[in-house]
Amino acid sequence: MGIISIKSTDNLFWLGRYVERVFTTLKMFTKCYDVLIDVDETAYVDFLKKLGLPNTYRYKSDFITNFLFDEGNPNSVLSTLLCAYDNAVVMRNELSSETMSYIQLAVNAMQRGKESGAPMLKLQEVFDCIFAFWGSADDYVESETTRNILKFGRSVERLDLYTRFSQPAPLVRKEFSILLNRLYKVGVACNLSAVDTLMKIILEKDDLEADKATIQNELARLFVTTPPEYYA
Repeated sequence: MGIISIKSTDNLFWLGRYVERVFTTLKMFTKCYDVLIDVDETAYVDFLKKLGLPNTYRYKSDFITNFLFDEGNPNSVLSTLLCAYDNAVVMRNELSSETMSYIQLAVNAMQRGKESGAPMLKLQEVFDCIFAFWGSADDYVESETTRNILKFGRSVERLDLYTRFSQPAPLVRKEFSILLNRLYKVGVACNLSAVDTLMKIILEKDDLEADKATIQNELARLFVTTPPEYYA
């Protein structure tokens, strides 16, 4: 692929983030769904709060349908998946048609789910497509740099969501170690002060709950697509 432009790096990074956002959000959604159906019809309120999203839904069925499938809602899962698709289209030559096709298949599954009487079954198809996307990226994306940027974006998003949903500190620490390893391989500018702050919190503390907001803010500052001098 040669030298990757700032724009292409940005597209790849956000493709990785959006794909992971769909995947992990759906994982957490399925847990919330079980609680909604069996225990507490208002459980979606706390779910949205963890994501930092406003509660614009009237009741649980409104939330289930529109949070998943409303293309007019920029925070819906389908809208996020379409953002991933838009970035994939721009980078289709680098990704390969095989790899990009799994994003299209995931979009198709979500759109069919909107019309389905059993939408949760379609979510499994989305999971399968995302697994296949990452497997195909390893097999068909020739550029190691391209793969590393994609996976760097995945790790950033995964850490953000793991923190929001209070996942165990060892799991967060493991993913952060993966991110650091990827960061050294990816060869793009990053905010070193953000890296330092994240290391001090994630690698040195066993309880991350009090630092959730700081972790999320530093992750948002981590990736630099403008020249590093901007952060001097």
